[in-house]
Amino acid sequence: MGRVGEFYFKIDGEKMMKAPFPDKVVIKLQKNQSFTSKSDMNLWTQFKTIRSGKDNELEVSVLLREQDKGKKDQTVSEHKFKINLPQKTEYNILQDKEENTKAKLRITSVRTRY
Repeated sequence: MGRVGEFYFKIDGEKMMKAPFPDKVVIKLQKNQSFTSKSDMNLWTQFKTIRSGKDNELEVSVLLREQDKGKKDQTVSEHKFKINLPQKTEYNILQDKEENTKAKLRITSVRTRY
């Protein structure tokens, strides 16, 4: 049997439930295997009302974690993002210290009116 890593994300944002993503399915990858979703996966979404002259920045913590057969969770990468509202699309890479495991995140914030 080859070694299979079971990965998931945990997002800690403002008014956010702290639950792993995906919550029902775990992404299983073998060594040198890539995962590309067929459609965009939203890890976190929030609507926020911004008043003129107020702070337009959010801080969100993203954890990439691996779960082994013994159900022991290990943090592969942890990063805090400061998101300016609104901002252009930004791409970031989460990776472990040895650069063996990488995840590419797209951060987008848009202005809407209601």
